[in-house]
Amino acid sequence: MPSIRLGFLGLLSALLALPLCSAPENAVPYVIPRSNLPIKIDGRITEEAWKDALRLTIDYEFQPGNNTPAPVKTECLLLYDSKNIYAAFRAFDPDPAAIRAHLTDRDNAWNDDNIGIWLDTFNDGNRAFFFSVNPFGIQGDEMFSNGGDMEDGTWDAIWSSAGQLTADGYVVELAIPFEALQFHRGAGDLTWGVLLYRNYPRSVRHQIVNVPLDRNQSCFICQSPKITGLAGVKPGRSIELDPTLTAQRSDERPDFPIGPLENVESKADVGISGKWAFTPNLTLSGTLNPDFSQVEADAMQFRINTQFALYYSEKRPFFLEGKDFFATPFEAVYTRTVADPQWGLKLSGKENKQAIALFVARDRLTNLLIPGSQDSASTSLDQPAWAGVLRYRFDVGRSSTVGLLATGRAGDDYFNRLAGVDARLLLFKSGTLVLQYLASSTRYPEGTASEFGQDEGAFSGRALQLEYRHSKRTWYAEAGYEDLSPGFRADLGFIPQVNYREWHLEGGLTHWGKGKDFFSQLQTGFELRQSDDYAGNLLQRRLEFYASANSPMQSQLYFEGALQHQTFSGATFDMFSSWTSFVIRPSGSLNLFLDLGLGDQIDYENVRLGKRFQLEPKVSLSLGRHLNLVLGHSLNHLQVEGGRLFFAKLSSAQVVYQFNSRAFFRGIAFYMDIKRDPALYLAAVEPREKTLSTQFLFSYKLNPRTVLFLGYTDAASGGETFGLIRSGRTFFVKVGYALVL
Repeated sequence: MPSIRLGFLGLLSALLALPLCSAPENAVPYVIPRSNLPIKIDGRITEEAWKDALRLTIDYEFQPGNNTPAPVKTECLLLYDSKNIYAAFRAFDPDPAAIRAHLTDRDNAWNDDNIGIWLDTFNDGNRAFFFSVNPFGIQGDEMFSNGGDMEDGTWDAIWSSAGQLTADGYVVELAIPFEALQFHRGAGDLTWGVLLYRNYPRSVRHQIVNVPLDRNQSCFICQSPKITGLAGVKPGRSIELDPTLTAQRSDERPDFPIGPLENVESKADVGISGKWAFTPNLTLSGTLNPDFSQVEADAMQFRINTQFALYYSEKRPFFLEGKDFFATPFEAVYTRTVADPQWGLKLSGKENKQAIALFVARDRLTNLLIPGSQDSASTSLDQPAWAGVLRYRFDVGRSSTVGLLATGRAGDDYFNRLAGVDARLLLFKSGTLVLQYLASSTRYPEGTASEFGQDEGAFSGRALQLEYRHSKRTWYAEAGYEDLSPGFRADLGFIPQVNYREWHLEGGLTHWGKGKDFFSQLQTGFELRQSDDYAGNLLQRRLEFYASANSPMQSQLYFEGALQHQTFSGATFDMFSSWTSFVIRPSGSLNLFLDLGLGDQIDYENVRLGKRFQLEPKVSLSLGRHLNLVLGHSLNHLQVEGGRLFFAKLSSAQVVYQFNSRAFFRGIAFYMDIKRDPALYLAAVEPREKTLSTQFLFSYKLNPRTVLFLGYTDAASGGETFGLIRSGRTFFVKVGYALVL
């Protein structure tokens, strides 16, 4: 990547390079040895190579203790060869029978005992790769950026791990290929930040690291100790091809609720995705006729009495690649807006202090989220669209960045263009300043503009966000301001509200328990927030206060109360509401959750005040090492003058049997039942809606992209005059293979 010299960036970098955030004192780098002897990843640590490894210990509890001596002993061995960096851990335990370990799918063992390692491969304190394994070698990997503030659990790498329980604890081994990482090239030794971690969950969740961590520093990645060595290693320049074969049959009932199920689609598709690291730090990704079948079902949410659009997480692998590069303070890039792409191209990577990411896609659909000051609307255009995003980011100092963003989307008689700048600056070791400015230009088709009351022809808008947060060990304070004009649109993002100016102040206190104190952590705080539209009308004034307590059996009690003055559709409302949440983990196999919402709530459909009751219990139970059950229920009703407006129930059940680290069978069922009183609505509504959806899936994963999925989904609906009747079903199979050249 060409070098970019900008005067103000150089000055800012020099200022922020002051020792505001640093690794521990006496930070002499450890030297990691190189070995040419073979290592088998089997969870045994018996090879000769390990005798010459760098030996470190994990001695400091940073949560809930404040750099207190670790309650258990943990040893780590580090080595490398020309292809991999290796890590082995001996995790000793005074009561091995209490170790929490289950067979699960990857990225799903965070509540177990586990061992982890952060690799700050650019040694910039800003971005780190995290690899974790439980005692059975179940993998978890994540990307941390912004000094550790931003955690992206969707990142997946191909690496090796194994583990086993022993008489005095457990042992795990990891082999992380250099081609799975990005880092600076160098003819000689390299220097990386390496932070070692152990999760030790018992009555309290003990989190342990290999160096003391200063809670008065906002950045934990930049406190990582250093390792040096790694001479001659190179980041990956491989080509990975991921062909897929998918087949499905879909049946629907066209004359629902009467008439038979009919086959509406039977097809088999071949697609291919690929990645080419054409330089050690830049990766070009592409996809043609991609398969975006939803083997990970979205959690069902109530779509009743909501003010703004609901949010669903991205799950599609192509868009998850390099996701953290596209992140900015506003969610101006939300890739689920690209609903059905024919093809896509993506470039992402980092060279020295510069990071760049872009993608271009051709979408068969054009879905629109039309925001307002008090609600949002959704629609689709019957036309394809081009979509593109360009992101550039420059590191200044340690754990600080400035960036540029441009997005564009266009169809036959529609376009949306956006551009802006942003910065995240780490100040005073404990303070973080975040700012972003965006400007947009948009044109909707005439029919869409008329239907949704939008400006005809092209119109423009802007958005501004400014926030400062100061966080110390025992307190924090934050102040922020947002300003989004009526004409601002981010059609490739998720911004459901515009036409408002908002400021907020918040702060809180934290008390840390010591030794055998009943409460390991107590927190209290407040938030004051006010927003007005561009005409000067008050939208909302809200004063919120909260308290939380962490106590034995990993229990946490959280309470939040809020006084609120809100304007909606020309009416004003004074409200008080509360939310209580309780979580407890009596054992490694049982997790209990309970949420309770009470108080005033606006009836948005009929513009009046009501009384809300919302109760959400949930239980997760592991039966042995292989079987996990999750049961959830939600009751939600709103009482208004004249009676109960609606009563909604949502029940969910999930059962997973994990055969081994690679294969599982899963069944999921969602049942929703909504009863309404039509006499209390201004517009006509259905008095009863019932839906039942189920999914059954067999999954085999050799790695995140070499997979086999066999699945079946079923949907049924019902109403006031008839019970549940199947409305559709789908059978599908997907085979994917990762070929690394």
